[in-house]
Amino acid sequence: MSEIETKTSLSNRRILQSMRRLAVEILVGFVGVYAAFALSAYKDKRDEIDRRHQIKRALIVEIRGLAATSRRNAGGWGRLSAQFDSSAAAGNPKSFPFVEPLSVSTHVWDATKQASGLNLLDVPTFVMLADFYSRESMMSAQYNELRDFYMSDVLPRLSKGPASFYLPGTRTLLPQFGIYHYALKRLGGMDSTLARFGDTLIVKLAKDTI
Repeated sequence: MSEIETKTSLSNRRILQSMRRLAVEILVGFVGVYAAFALSAYKDKRDEIDRRHQIKRALIVEIRGLAATSRRNAGGWGRLSAQFDSSAAAGNPKSFPFVEPLSVSTHVWDATKQASGLNLLDVPTFVMLADFYSRESMMSAQYNELRDFYMSDVLPRLSKGPASFYLPGTRTLLPQFGIYHYALKRLGGMDSTLARFGDTLIVKLAKDTI
């Protein structure tokens, strides 16, 4: 082999080695970028799962408290209705003093909605949550209506004496007290439903929550 051929062969080998090194470096760089991307995606997914569990745990605590309150109140509304009916029949109507606003906290639900946390929940769970909190809102509205009625129609009559609750010259209650009676019974039914619904919802939220 001539000297020229030897130099050419050596040059070709060097070029080939350089190309191989370049290919290896490109491959290593690609693998590194892919691994970094995969790690970032995994971390994002892990953070999403952790946040979902945090939201569900917080909702469980809030719903447990709301359901417990509804369970305590459910029977009470019926007793208040019965007490009012019996006292009215005896000629001296006695009503529960609805002067305090209903204290119901839905901060977790409200904060979750504002922070777009509901996007992390599956559709069936979201639907159940929306239904539960909608019922809670309707129950609160019913209580506030009853409170407004007490302040406007019941409280002023307490100073006028029992006769002001009845049609003149009779023992028949004024028509608006039929609404009062109905509202008390409706509150009892709404609270009973909320307590049962809350228990079911807690089981669903806790099913796959760490």
